[in-house]
Amino acid sequence: MEKSEEPGPAVEKRRIQILEATCTVMRKQGIAATRVGDVAKHLGISTGLVHYHFDTKDELLAAAFRHAAEKELEALRLLVNTDGTPRELLDIVVDNFFPASDFPSWRLWIEGWAVALRSESFRRTVMELDEAWIEVLADTLTDGVASGDFACVNPRDSAWRLACLIEGLAIQQVAHGGVINDVETRRLVADAVEAEIG
Repeated sequence: MEKSEEPGPAVEKRRIQILEATCTVMRKQGIAATRVGDVAKHLGISTGLVHYHFDTKDELLAAAFRHAAEKELEALRLLVNTDGTPRELLDIVVDNFFPASDFPSWRLWIEGWAVALRSESFRRTVMELDEAWIEVLADTLTDGVASGDFACVNPRDSAWRLACLIEGLAIQQVAHGGVINDVETRRLVADAVEAEIG
């Protein structure tokens, strides 16, 4: 019955509303604890309407995770596509990798990696998004090499090393609060950046 209630552009609008609501619920109570009923309640709609757009809970959660990550990626790409020296643009990219206050994005990523161990759709989604983040960093390093500002032998390898260092430190900071702080994290990453770009 509810299928016929959403013709034309309203379908995509409702789908986006469901994804946004799912992101809100996931950030509040975690990915694993998020149920379709929670999302429906948050929006004041039926679970049937959620399932009209997403066949399974797994599909919904993976799509919401992708939605959240792609919004962040798009914002980062806009920042990088501005005027600036290669070093300024690299600093922007690296700075956007760091955990922000209350760590909402990083908590979601850490949980996403954990869910990916048990969910094939989540694993594929996380892999594609990880590659997209690496691509932004690698492209920024490549541009710096092309301009003569950086001396990376292999920008993609450098991007992976930097990303893995930041991710590992972020996990320590976010999941094991107090093991390492933001000042120490930034110092270690700054040293690594200098080593990579020469």
